[in-house]
Amino acid sequence: MISSDQIETAKSIYSQLTKWNIANSTLSEYFKFNPLNNSEKVILIKVLIIDSLYKTNLKEQISVAENIASISNLDKSLKEGKEEVVEKVAHWQNKNLLSFASKFCHFHNKEKYPIYDKYVIIALKNLLKNWKDDRTFTNFLRGINQFRIENSIRDISYEDLDKFLWMYGMLINLELGKTDINKEIKDFYKNNKELFTNLKSRDSFL
Repeated sequence: MISSDQIETAKSIYSQLTKWNIANSTLSEYFKFNPLNNSEKVILIKVLIIDSLYKTNLKEQISVAENIASISNLDKSLKEGKEEVVEKVAHWQNKNLLSFASKFCHFHNKEKYPIYDKYVIIALKNLLKNWKDDRTFTNFLRGINQFRIENSIRDISYEDLDKFLWMYGMLINLELGKTDINKEIKDFYKNNKELFTNLKSRDSFL
């Protein structure tokens, strides 16, 4: 079982990652003051800053922004937290930009859209029984909500839960000796391994 203490540990670690906090606050503030998507230029700026700060590896940002601008009732759907809008943003030129799309929607409505991320997926696969990733937002959201229910943490926000799962998934790779980890996090981990161990549940395989 995952406790609120483990969630707080992840938040504590995250609060000490200067660059990640700057990226998060920059995006949060821009989306807060520019909540609507009634201009292709505003949408393009959102696409550019997400792609730049979160390394979503978009190849044609302008084309992606044009696709988003073509989605009907986009702002209404985002406000209502409709799941299908993530898929509409994600599907571009026969590609599935789910990680980017979830971030785009998340910063519009953090209460409705958790972030799809490879480290979050690693964590869910290890902590949630009988769940498999099929790269759809509906299945991902189902997994996130199942995890909240099974661990009796329904009151934990998606944003805080994301920090825990993201950190937990990264810890798995760090302990496996994977090298494709952000330098700031690798350096922090080297000096704070004891703090990272507090992320682990007693029944974890870690």
